[in-house]
Amino acid sequence: MSGERPLPRTAAEWIARLNADGRTAEDEQAFRAWLASDAVHAADFERATDIWALVPGIDAASRPAAPPRSLSRRRMLAACAGTLVVGGSGVAVMQTAMAGTRYRTGIGEQRRLTLAEGSALFLDTDTDVRVLASASRRRLWLERGRVALTVRPAAAPFTIDAGRSRFVARSGRFDVRRDMDDRLAMTALAGQAEVAIGGGQRSLSSGQRIRANAADVVEVDRPDVEATQAWLSGRAAFHDDRLDAVAAEANRYSLIRLVIADPHTATLRVSGMYRMGDNVALGQALAQLLSVPVRQVDDRVLLGG
Repeated sequence: MSGERPLPRTAAEWIARLNADGRTAEDEQAFRAWLASDAVHAADFERATDIWALVPGIDAASRPAAPPRSLSRRRMLAACAGTLVVGGSGVAVMQTAMAGTRYRTGIGEQRRLTLAEGSALFLDTDTDVRVLASASRRRLWLERGRVALTVRPAAAPFTIDAGRSRFVARSGRFDVRRDMDDRLAMTALAGQAEVAIGGGQRSLSSGQRIRANAADVVEVDRPDVEATQAWLSGRAAFHDDRLDAVAAEANRYSLIRLVIADPHTATLRVSGMYRMGDNVALGQALAQLLSVPVRQVDDRVLLGG
């Protein structure tokens, strides 16, 4: 924030007030009046929500009541959560444009979203994102998980922040994944993107995939399109993958855990397309394919051993 005008405290206060359980129609009317009273207020409010969107660990469960005036800006922003829900068409636009809305899916859940500016998201299981979306500013922070993104053509580019990497596109269809161990992958299914990854800048064209591991080793290839998009229909494609990697992928979709019971079984290789979400059925299929024993113990399906 160095060199910028100090953020007015009122912008942060409005974020907290509009997210408070005790918000009233009078608050919403006053907010519209505050926006209209000075051209810089909208920019201040937008900058405040940008900061809020970057504060980790905030979700709707922590939404506060209206904060005291003595609360510092940092604490106030950290206390804010949820989506701005306010009356009036003008403020409804402000809600989507600047709220830094958080969307999450649980294990086994997938979710389809259409953003206000026309782009579309499809969230895979166990995915956590924040989104700012308007005609002038389009940005997504991928905390973890996988997203299929259809970027509507617009003057403003769509930026995706995924940990150490950033992807910028103006239109097209993209598949972006960020794993818990900070492995990253982006596939341009249609369109082009500029990518900052592994300490360098690269261009990604239609049909290409770029990947980086936790050590920032970057690889570019052209994956099979059907395999890349299999997860959209609840499936996963494997090509000579180790069984422990297959189990890790399957466990993203089910509370019944697929567990490899011995080191040798973990190294067995798997290829093919499999339905995700039913680890009991998957474990039985893999046991038959690999000729290894399978047994279920409570919420675990054990392979090998």
